[in-house]
Amino acid sequence: MIFPRTIPGVPGNVPFLVVLVLTVAAGAAATARAADLFLSDEPEIYVAIDKLNAAGHLPGFLANTRPYSMQAVRAAADAASLTSHPEGLDGELLRWLASYSAPKTMGRVTAAAAYSDARLEPSNNEGIPRPGGWSAQGSIAARGEKTPYLSAQLRAASFRGEGDDDGNRLLDASIEAGYRYASVQAGRISTWYGPGRNGALILTNNAAPYPGVRVHNPEPIPMTGWFSFLGNAQYDLFLARLDKDRPIPHSLLFGMRLASRPGRCLELGVSRVLHYGGEGEGNGLADWWNAFKGTSDNDPGSKGNQIAGFDVELTVPLSVQPFQFYLDAAGEDEAGSIPAPSKWAFLWGVYLPSLLGSSNWDLRVEYADTYGGKAKEASWYDHPYNPHRYRGQVLGHPMGGGSRDWFVGSRYYILPSTFAEISYENILHDRGVQSSIGSPGERRTRYSAGLTGWLTPSWRAEARAATDSVTGQGGIPGSEGTDFSAFLAISYQATSLSDQAE
Repeated sequence: MIFPRTIPGVPGNVPFLVVLVLTVAAGAAATARAADLFLSDEPEIYVAIDKLNAAGHLPGFLANTRPYSMQAVRAAADAASLTSHPEGLDGELLRWLASYSAPKTMGRVTAAAAYSDARLEPSNNEGIPRPGGWSAQGSIAARGEKTPYLSAQLRAASFRGEGDDDGNRLLDASIEAGYRYASVQAGRISTWYGPGRNGALILTNNAAPYPGVRVHNPEPIPMTGWFSFLGNAQYDLFLARLDKDRPIPHSLLFGMRLASRPGRCLELGVSRVLHYGGEGEGNGLADWWNAFKGTSDNDPGSKGNQIAGFDVELTVPLSVQPFQFYLDAAGEDEAGSIPAPSKWAFLWGVYLPSLLGSSNWDLRVEYADTYGGKAKEASWYDHPYNPHRYRGQVLGHPMGGGSRDWFVGSRYYILPSTFAEISYENILHDRGVQSSIGSPGERRTRYSAGLTGWLTPSWRAEARAATDSVTGQGGIPGSEGTDFSAFLAISYQATSLSDQAE
């Protein structure tokens, strides 16, 4: 069975208010139920949840604030086991998900080999590059839920390539304390806001995890009374300290998201991020409040940066052909006496959890645009003082600003935990590229195929290959080329039920 790879690491230089909140919440946890750390990057679990959710089997689950909490996955699987009785592959997926989400202590070691014609930085890969030529990568993961009030996780990776292209990365490494409706996480964290799966406009895991503190509810809150129309509700707030190598070193990133599921077929969310503070700038509570109000960003010479938006996901679980439609809209550059985004970008998608009557096949089509309309006038992700990046990587959609992206992907499920997948992606960089180098008119076409699954209860394997063709590379007419890359990884994992498991 698979588990997230993520151990304690509390960031330094965190404002006093956040430390105080962490201390109070940790103390409150002593009388509460267990806090469960996030499920960080296990593709089998994420695609299983997407498939079950789109088929209508997880009606109370909020799927678009990620990473998911283990506690939320556990509660959703338990509830679905009592209320939904799917047949075929969906039934196997639900049973596997329920078994997977039982409290466990786990440890994992992974070894991988890769080849790439040129150095690349895969999308949504936590900022870990793939060196040109042959390379090797190793990673470790550990996660523990031994006590009822506190848990910890660790993920770290190391890569070695040709020409001294190597590095070590500390990924999600954090502790968490609290209970199902209020919990605090501290350490290196990552965030994904929105229903897009190939990317999201505001926050993804395209960049490396950042040091920060998060306050959230691991399980959805069933609203009552006047607010019962909201159904299940969810909140997520975090404050992170960004890297030194940026226009304003060590600036602060504040993120917040409120989401609700008013009914089994609808999920709504609103998200916002603020960049403010840093070396030589104000980092206190008053500075945060001025940034939060947004009015200061309209002042000449303002160094703050904000992105805000909303998303809608509609689930239609038809017996003939279930499908899910979603829209994500986010804007930069506030305008008016009441601050509101004025230069909007959009993402929409359609997901079919089963295709032509076969639950073994799924299909996703997704389109994202940070160039159409007034978005072409905005500095999407590349604010002159506070770029929406961490360690050089875009924190939002990996296509970057001034771009358009078409994505089509399909999976075939061999077993609940094993699937083959293929995808096609066409990226149009009308202004700018994924890196900070400007490059108008660049076009990329990517094809990929992969296989992910478990060989035994302890051994997991993953293989994938891709081609990336580019025309107008670097904005130079007639410049073109095609690069090939391949990746193979094998993992050994040991798990044991924790004292919390019944």
